[in-house]
Order: sequence, then C-alpha cells, then structure tokens
Amino acid sequence: MFPKFNIQYFLSYCGLFPFLYIILDKYFLYLINEEIFKQIILNYILIITAFIGAINWKLEEKINNFRVIYGFIPSLFALIIITLNEFNFSFYNLITATLFFLFSQLISDYFIIYAKNSNKKPFIELRLPLTLLIVASSILIIT
Repeated sequence: MFPKFNIQYFLSYCGLFPFLYIILDKYFLYLINEEIFKQIILNYILIITAFIGAINWKLEEKINNFRVIYGFIPSLFALIIITLNEFNFSFYNLITATLFFLFSQLISDYFIIYAKNSNKKPFIELRLPLTLLIVASSILIIT
C-alpha cells in the first residue's frame, strides 16, 4: 500500500536544508553576512565530504587496507582545506577545490564501491542526486 519509509534517505535529504536556507537568505531575507554564509557552506561541505568517506569503512566487518585509506582521504582533504582557510587562502579557490573533490569522490565511489555491486539503488537515489544538489546549491550561493 505505502512504500517503505527509509529514515536514512529522509535524514540525508534533510541535509540540504542549510543550503536551502542560505539561498533563501542570500536572495530574500538578507539576515546573514555574506562572509559568514560562505564559511558555513565551506565547512558544511567538508563535514559532508568527511562523512561520506567514513561511510565507506563498513565498521561492522573487516575490510581491506585500501578501503580504510580510501575512507580516510576525505577527512585528510577536509583538514587541509580547513587549515588553508585559517591561513586566509582564497575562498573561491578553496570552495572550487572542495566541490571538485566532492564531485571526484562521487565518481570514484561509483567505480570503487558501486560498479561491482548489483544494488546501485543507494547511489542512484541518494548519492548522485544529493551530490549534484550540493554542488548546484553551492555554486548558486557563491556566485
């Protein structure tokens, strides 16, 4: 009768609310200073990037070392971007690198994790649309 409700999908899509609120604020409300919402978006994308990497660890089972290192790389990338941001590197260079990394992570996740998996539903219904929406929202915010 009703499709099964997936709380993980629901919570994942709720992660778009900060982007939507900042877009709403940037174009209509004007409550948040532009520099503040740029920093919020950069740090939020880095949190998402690190979280996606950690998902690949599959803590309930023993995985090979490549998978562990592959899951750690996004956290290392986030640390580097945060450090560069603290040293006042160009915001546009940092956000461009971050969005490029997020998109690269999407492509590599497909080939490393989902290509051999017969169940591509999480990638097609969750990972792909969310990443594309995050990138598109971020571009809308920073332009």
